[in-house]
Amino acid sequence: MSMITALSESRFDDASFYLGDPNATFRQLRETDPVHWYEQGKFWVITKYDDIKTISARPEKFKSERIAIMMDLIAHREGRDPQGYGGRGILFMDPPEHRAHRKAIGVRFTPAAVAKIEARVREVIASIFDDLPDGEFDWIERVAEPFPVYVFAHLLGVPEVDWPKVAGWATTIAKVGSGVADDGDMETIFGEVAPYLMALVAERADEPTDDLLSMLSQVHIDGEPFNEIQVMTYALTLLAAGSETTQSLIAGIAACFDMHPDQAEQAFADPEVGTNAVEEVMRWWTPVMSMARQAAHDTEVRGVTIREGDGVLLAYASANRDTDHWGPTAERFDVHRPDASGHLGFGVGEHFCMGAALARREARVVLDEVIKRAKGLHVTGEGVLRPSALVHTFDRLPVTLEYR
Repeated sequence: MSMITALSESRFDDASFYLGDPNATFRQLRETDPVHWYEQGKFWVITKYDDIKTISARPEKFKSERIAIMMDLIAHREGRDPQGYGGRGILFMDPPEHRAHRKAIGVRFTPAAVAKIEARVREVIASIFDDLPDGEFDWIERVAEPFPVYVFAHLLGVPEVDWPKVAGWATTIAKVGSGVADDGDMETIFGEVAPYLMALVAERADEPTDDLLSMLSQVHIDGEPFNEIQVMTYALTLLAAGSETTQSLIAGIAACFDMHPDQAEQAFADPEVGTNAVEEVMRWWTPVMSMARQAAHDTEVRGVTIREGDGVLLAYASANRDTDHWGPTAERFDVHRPDASGHLGFGVGEHFCMGAALARREARVVLDEVIKRAKGLHVTGEGVLRPSALVHTFDRLPVTLEYR
């Protein structure tokens, strides 16, 4: 098959494309067609690092109001409402509205705010590791999925006894958002999670505490308080989006270390490498592979005219391997890479991930716990990649820890 034929047959909105070798296709696009019109999907695919940064920095020309992720591009093509359950969330906002909401909520996710809860985060991961078996276990089921949800449930103020239930909800919500589960699953979960969260919101209205639900209940934007639906929508959005990104990042740590044992050995030998290793996993693995926008006006990118109303896919996974930015070693996984933190794994511009500091800290805490308890983390069976066009993760990843 020629490369031209391969490109014409690439289905960027089909999960099966990402189960193969998407990086080979992205590499060819960067070299030959960096502003690519995907005819089957009726949207543009942007693959170069600098172009994605430029588009993300111009919300007046490339909007999020209707299109924010891959599933929205599909919904837009099919004439469906892309905004899903629970009303309009922060992903679908542009400045100045987006900045007002982000300013009000982002105070709970600054590096300083995350530092205040680090001790509790370490307690949560220690408890999870205490319960792990001596032999093989599923890294996704036992560590990557529950841990970030438990942390977020703690932030929200969910009683600890309900954390496993919330983790199940979060997993289903994330799978629907990435196209893995169907709307029927979401209807079922929404019917359970909505009354549960509404009850907690009502409690906070009467007796506010220091948790995130109480803060959301007290937020005012332009002098107007959030209503119960807005509070619930934010809680769901933050829970699902924050948990899914971190879950994929933690999955990526195990996968990257298994594929690059020399780099894993260096990380285990020197715990100080941990912070940079997390950044390199974000770059090389890219947990969230893309975001999307809609052109507000006719705009040229590399001499190609993107028409008003066109959908645009920002391929972060491609940008994070772009040799024009990263140099000739872009494809190499290197825990000592000096500029690893310049990745686009958390997005860029107005919609840079609000929970980036928390995700980074959670991933570092997991890595610290592994290194403290073990001399190695080994994949011991066939991993099952999640069939998703949005997130890069596994449904199952059997591992063993080589305990000290």
